[in-house]
Amino acid sequence: MQDRTTSTSETATQAAPSPLLKIPGLCLTLLRRIVDVVALLLLAYMACAILAQIIGRYFFNYSIAWSEETATFAQVWLILLGAGIAMRFNQHVGVDVLIRQAPLPVQRLCNGAGLLLGLWFLGVVVVGSLSMLTIGFMIKSPALQIPMAVPYMALPVGFGYFLIEFAVTTLPRVLHPDRVAAAEDEEAAA
Repeated sequence: MQDRTTSTSETATQAAPSPLLKIPGLCLTLLRRIVDVVALLLLAYMACAILAQIIGRYFFNYSIAWSEETATFAQVWLILLGAGIAMRFNQHVGVDVLIRQAPLPVQRLCNGAGLLLGLWFLGVVVVGSLSMLTIGFMIKSPALQIPMAVPYMALPVGFGYFLIEFAVTTLPRVLHPDRVAAAEDEEAAA
């Protein structure tokens, strides 16, 4: 039965969120899919490049100079993108035993401070790694002779993605620590 103080049009308006509110969620979903596909391709490439190096070296007595270098570059990209993927699934180590026992205002304060410190640190790393790109354009890789800015680009991209996932994962802990704790306890019990 519908409450007499709420009209049908108000109920419909409350139920359907604005299309503008859906855009960030869609962008985040698209970004996550792109990162997942890139990480999968990097892992597959690493395996193939190292396998080609092993086959070339042991069966044909020929060393493929670029395979080890490109596999290393792929590994760097994979690690930095993987940090963001791990953040998305809350797989990073965190000790919150004392925070969970504190009252909700203290939990919000501690989680908010952690969010601000984390965003500050990741922002400093992203901005600092951008200056490395200018150096990377001057240095060439040994085997491929490509600018080292290509592998160095993994730092701002990887930490930028990590920053986004950190904010998305940590913000609910600041706004609703009780709901997040209940959901994590339920997930741990399952």
